[in-house]
Amino acid sequence: MVLRKDLLSIGFYKLSAFHGSDGPLNYRIEAVRVEDGVDEKGDTKYKLAALRLITYPGPYNYENTDDSLKEAKDFPFSSEGLDEITDYLNSLPKPAIGDE
Repeated sequence: MVLRKDLLSIGFYKLSAFHGSDGPLNYRIEAVRVEDGVDEKGDTKYKLAALRLITYPGPYNYENTDDSLKEAKDFPFSSEGLDEITDYLNSLPKPAIGDE
């Protein structure tokens, strides 16, 4: 079972992706950034648009799991979005290790 406190605070996701697991179910949560105009120096500005949850079966880590086994779903970039992710992860069936 994934607990909300396990997913850290929303501020963490402004800087880094988070990797976790619940038995054989692995997941990654990352910020989705979209272009939001240009600043006074002409550089592109970005805003945080969503939290992207990517789930995949174990036993391998994110980089070593075939992309065809990964499923992505976007949630609001907010504490409430992390609550939704927690509920969603806990509603998923857990894959058997080695299922493809």
